Amino acid sequence: MCAIFGVLDYQGKLTPPQRTGLFRALADASQARGTDASGVAYVHNGAVQIQKAPRPACKMRWRIHTQARYLMGHTRMTTQGAASKNYNNHPFFGRAGSQPFALAHNGVIYNDVELRRNHRLPPTRIETDSYVAVQLLEKAGKLCPDSLCRMAEQLEGSFTLTVLDVENTLYLVRGNNPLSVRLFPSLGCYLYASTDEILNMALAALGIPKLACTDIPIGQGDVVAINPQGRRTVTRFDDTKLRPQRYFSDWGWYEPAKEPDDYMETLMEYGKRHGVPERELRLLINAGYDALDLEEMIYDKQFRAYCLREIMAEYGVR
Repeated sequence: MCAIFGVLDYQGKLTPPQRTGLFRALADASQARGTDASGVAYVHNGAVQIQKAPRPACKMRWRIHTQARYLMGHTRMTTQGAASKNYNNHPFFGRAGSQPFALAHNGVIYNDVELRRNHRLPPTRIETDSYVAVQLLEKAGKLCPDSLCRMAEQLEGSFTLTVLDVENTLYLVRGNNPLSVRLFPSLGCYLYASTDEILNMALAALGIPKLACTDIPIGQGDVVAINPQGRRTVTRFDDTKLRPQRYFSDWGWYEPAKEPDDYMETLMEYGKRHGVPERELRLLINAGYDALDLEEMIYDKQFRAYCLREIMAEYGVR
């Protein structure tokens, strides 16, 4: 359970303090999804710059160059690879042929060991499952929508990825994890985050919750490229291997896909630390909600309460 977020100042209207302020507000709001590590990637002087550390975002002293206009952030809750070893934290640096890039991931990749073996990927000290996405792009030798699609089609588990290249194009690769993107015409920028709640919290903290904006729809299986001028292009990858989101409907419960026990237990412990009673978490899991649903409900009390009421009505739970 992690968060991805960022600021894309494509018109250059924002002052450096405004950009950093927006980024910091998003980072602080994203702590709800992880406090083990935080990081940022941006481009300056024709090079990809990465700052990351094993500490929560609120304790980071962000060193972002004043000329950097596209800021790609990440907050982490550790599931694989100790956060104390900073090379395990996001964003990761990669090089596809002659193209440097940075990559950040929200989710869990279950087949990383298999992919490394089948593709004979080089050994690495990085223990994080997410890093296999970097290695697949490096093996492709080119960073482009096609190589991103081929990479995404090989991943099993849950994911949404962001990739920033050295030309200041940001790629949003939407798997079966959440993503919210908004365009603010008056500011000449995009803001994105893992959830609507993170965006709302950040804007409220800055005192601009009612600023006019447009939601940019990005569906499962989309690869959206936003170039330095703010223009968007969309490419699709085959998402049929991804586990769909499951939910209660008028026709009953959709049968859940089995999640790895260790990850579900991690979510259980995380939920309890955030004040969600274990009984409620068990009810939600037994009713058919998967890890992605459970993540959302830990943060969204109203959604969780609604789903619990539906469970009680359907099964007579008291």
